[in-house]
Amino acid sequence: MAAVRLSVCMIVRDEETMLADCLSSIRDVADQIVVVDTGSLDKTVEIAKSFGAEVHSFQWCDDFAAARNESLSYANGKWILWLDADERLESDSQAALRKIIRTAPKVPTLYRVYIRNLQADQLSITLSSSHRLISNHAVLRFQGRIHEQLHYGLEKLGGVALESNITLYHHGYALAEAQLAVKQARNRVLLETLVAEQPDSAYAHFTLGQNLALSGDYSRALSAYEIALALKDYEGASRAVVLNAAADACWQLSRVPEAEQYARESISLAANQIGGYFIIYRVLRSREDVSGQIEVLENLLERSRRLADKPGDLPQDIRLPDMHLWYSLGELYGAAGNFEKAAELLGRCVKTDPGQVQAVDLWLAALANLGYWREIADYTPDNKVETDNARHLRGTALLKLSRFDEALKHYESWLADAPKSIEVRKRLAGLYAKMGDRVKAEDILRG
Repeated sequence: MAAVRLSVCMIVRDEETMLADCLSSIRDVADQIVVVDTGSLDKTVEIAKSFGAEVHSFQWCDDFAAARNESLSYANGKWILWLDADERLESDSQAALRKIIRTAPKVPTLYRVYIRNLQADQLSITLSSSHRLISNHAVLRFQGRIHEQLHYGLEKLGGVALESNITLYHHGYALAEAQLAVKQARNRVLLETLVAEQPDSAYAHFTLGQNLALSGDYSRALSAYEIALALKDYEGASRAVVLNAAADACWQLSRVPEAEQYARESISLAANQIGGYFIIYRVLRSREDVSGQIEVLENLLERSRRLADKPGDLPQDIRLPDMHLWYSLGELYGAAGNFEKAAELLGRCVKTDPGQVQAVDLWLAALANLGYWREIADYTPDNKVETDNARHLRGTALLKLSRFDEALKHYESWLADAPKSIEVRKRLAGLYAKMGDRVKAEDILRG
């Protein structure tokens, strides 16, 4: 019988919508799949078994660490990868995982795994990390009734914590609103209990604050963050994460000076980050400081390129889509009169996603300010939705270039879509008159 190298261990409950994708992502690398079910009423158990998982029942006791440790107790592999149902192993991480599990750990070993967290807007990503790949040593067990953490004791045991190139993709923050509300309400009860049990734990207060912020209760979230900071358990980069959370809560509460203060303190502790600088950008935007916004966004664009999916100084940080940065910078450069730069950045947006009509409008406006009429005339929308502003600029470009036949087709198509538009009717009639067909022009004006 082949040696069991990797056991994937999970705890689940009512995860029929998420579980199959999770198990599909790991079945080619897992020698054993352990699923501990805490009371599912849907098809979770049936789905798990269809992937060959060993399914065990566990009586839920409001303690995630207890359930997680139960799953570890069934693991036979030399290595354990612990996952949640709303996570997937990214396909390009399989090689890195295989390389690690071919080794035989002699001492308790933890590997840091990076997690890309999809946010509720289905676009934004935050990057975090966790020791998800561990050697199967009995001393490595979880603590904490919620947001459970491994109890290391590595120094006394001669263990090691190492870095990996493994990445997970987490969908949990992008759930439907009703699902997310149920999850947050369940977690809040456990977090409030944790705070009551451990009032001097900065971690307990911080994680409660995160839960409150996700639910939109920024006032209570800020109070929790302030307690966490006052307890002084967090230092360096970890403290910077809490400061960014406090800054965001202040921003949401329109307490702009405090948001800036927290963000700048965070940056002073960990310069190689994105979250703190993004809050500074929002502060500058509220002050309509165009040049300041451009400076910060250019900084963020460079940092985003450099960091990509790599960790910066922070254990938890945001990642901004390039499209968002290009668009915001393009808009700002246009406002500052730098139309060349605006056209360059907005052109990237249009090339990446032609359906972004706001980007198309701003891009065409920048080209018009530069007098690049040929580029405007030659632009063909890839989508069926085109704003009146974009149509106006394309029509103007065709006329300026004396491409009258194309202009006729352009305005006829526009009028067919907007038959009540007096302005379009006048433009089309004027074009026919200019070309000598006054009868047609009069017919169009009469409607």
